[in-house]
Amino acid sequence: MREVICPACGALTEGESDDELYRATREHTLDAHAYDIPREHVLAAAVEAHL
Repeated sequence: MREVICPACGALTEGESDDELYRATREHTLDAHAYDIPREHVLAAAVEAHL
């Protein structure tokens, strides 16, 4: 599992795959910030989740 923390609001998005993580993060940035985040930005910010 990988995750991204939104720098604008601190929201956490997670995904089992890069595609899932990108979809979740893009959905968040569109809904919360009206911003269509590029896939490469999501993957560059992704870290392994510590469960």
